Amino acid sequence: MAKSENPNKVYERLCAVLNPSLAAYCMCAVYNVAYAADANITVWADYADATQETFEDGETDVNVAILGGMNEMERWTTVWGVGDEDDPYTVSDYKRLDALYSTMTAQLDAVGGVIDKQQEDAARFCSLLALKREKRVASGDKEDIQVAKDLDKMIRDNLTDCNMRKRDILPTQKQRPDGFVDALKRKTGLGPDMTQEQVLEVIYKWFKKKKYPMTTDAADHMLLAIQKTMAKNDDLPEPVDLPEDMTCGNFGSEFADEPNELENQAYAYLGAVRGRFCDNSDGGE
Repeated sequence: MAKSENPNKVYERLCAVLNPSLAAYCMCAVYNVAYAADANITVWADYADATQETFEDGETDVNVAILGGMNEMERWTTVWGVGDEDDPYTVSDYKRLDALYSTMTAQLDAVGGVIDKQQEDAARFCSLLALKREKRVASGDKEDIQVAKDLDKMIRDNLTDCNMRKRDILPTQKQRPDGFVDALKRKTGLGPDMTQEQVLEVIYKWFKKKKYPMTTDAADHMLLAIQKTMAKNDDLPEPVDLPEDMTCGNFGSEFADEPNELENQAYAYLGAVRGRFCDNSDGGE
């Protein structure tokens, strides 16, 4: 292609052997004009006069130009292939693949990320896996369900490797500080000007409403059992009692005031002594 030739004639000749989109791309590359994939180019001179940008300022991926000149089915088969010989892709499959790809790439777009070629390839590969996973799940067969689980892991691993899983790109802040203030305001009527004492009072009242089904004595027995197990595993002497600073006596409001039937049955079965942690005595009930 010589630049001395009439550009309009060159463009017409290219359109005869290439699709119009690819012909326009070639013209833009030769004449150093920015290529716009969505431009409707009929007369080359009109398009060239309309933009003063250089080729590098426009779309430079030739694949965009190739796909732009295809009809929908041609594009689908070029991008996704035709499927398995015994299970070729249907129009519905192709539409689902497009949707899956859009979802995966949108996760990166949503946080301002730039999708490079490796990530595009990963998203397309994972879209193919996702379609297979959906078909396996739909069958309901036990073996297919297991295959679907394996495919799901492959998808997650590939997206993680390419940093395309949303929580890997930008972990979301699940709780905002002002969210707690709003919650307190709804529950108590207190506004942002609440004092520290008022906040602590509200929190303390909330804690008092939360009850464990066991008494503090039962909780202490469980802590002692854990301590004994740890000591036994480390070949150390097993403790007889809990140190006073390890008992749950200071948190009595969170525990039941009286033992329920299950707790009484557990004490009887284990031969446990109630009240021993209060003064390290062996006094029973």
